[in-house]
Amino acid sequence: MSRREELEKEVDILEKRIADAPKDTPKYVMDAWRQAYDDLSFDLNNLYDDEGADLFVSDEEGPESVD
Repeated sequence: MSRREELEKEVDILEKRIADAPKDTPKYVMDAWRQAYDDLSFDLNNLYDDEGADLFVSDEEGPESVD
C-alpha cells in the first residue's frame, strides 16, 4: 500500500469516527480526533507522489525574459 493510500484510509477512518461519535464524547477526545484529522489531511494534501513526477520536471529551461 502506498503512503497516499495509507493516508487516505486514515483520513476516511477519522472522518467516520468524528461523524459517528456519540453526543456524550468528551470534548478533549473530539478535539484530538479533529487535530489528527487536520494533520493527516495536511500531510495528504502536501504529499508529493513519485509516480508522474516526470510530468512536472522538464529538461528544457523556460524563457528567462521576454524581449
